Amino acid sequence: MTAAHCVRRKLYVRLGEHDLGVREGPEIEYKVARVIIHPQYDATTVDNDVALLLLPEPVEPSPRVSPACVPEQGAALPVGETCTIIGWGKERDTHIFGTDVLHEAEVPIIDNAVCEAVYEDYYITSNMFCAGFKRGRVDSCAGDSGGPLLCHRQGRWYIYGITSFGEGCGKRGKFGIYARVSNFRTWVQSVIATTFT
Repeated sequence: MTAAHCVRRKLYVRLGEHDLGVREGPEIEYKVARVIIHPQYDATTVDNDVALLLLPEPVEPSPRVSPACVPEQGAALPVGETCTIIGWGKERDTHIFGTDVLHEAEVPIIDNAVCEAVYEDYYITSNMFCAGFKRGRVDSCAGDSGGPLLCHRQGRWYIYGITSFGEGCGKRGKFGIYARVSNFRTWVQSVIATTFT
């Protein structure tokens, strides 16, 4: 699963990756066999910013590669709860490139009314939500798009969000904007049932 706006002609998925500059041993790279972009994805508003990637073979879980769950369709966001974002994006807005080492940060999920008030120039749809701090500093950034926002609940990790867009990186008074995965579970299941089997 990734963001629709990240889809390119050729895509590769590397599992078990941590440091892009070092061959650590367990990394496995696949050329993506097929991409399914959400049929209602809108590149202008970035609504429905989700795509599914089919790998050429099933992946076996391992100590470095483990699956995350998708929340139930329409599941409420854990507003106020701190969740984890990960990616190889820029550490700061002023940096030219992303990092070589996978970074993670903890950010709280923000109530949609607060998010909408902050982003008056954007239409925050019901398929989006915000996460971050009003003071800024901790945020996803360019290069993190398509990565997950993961919440740990009842002993399991759930993908509640996909990094989508934002205004700056860690900008005071702004939040990161994420695709709301719980709105797409039914679509994901139908794609798996009809396309990937």
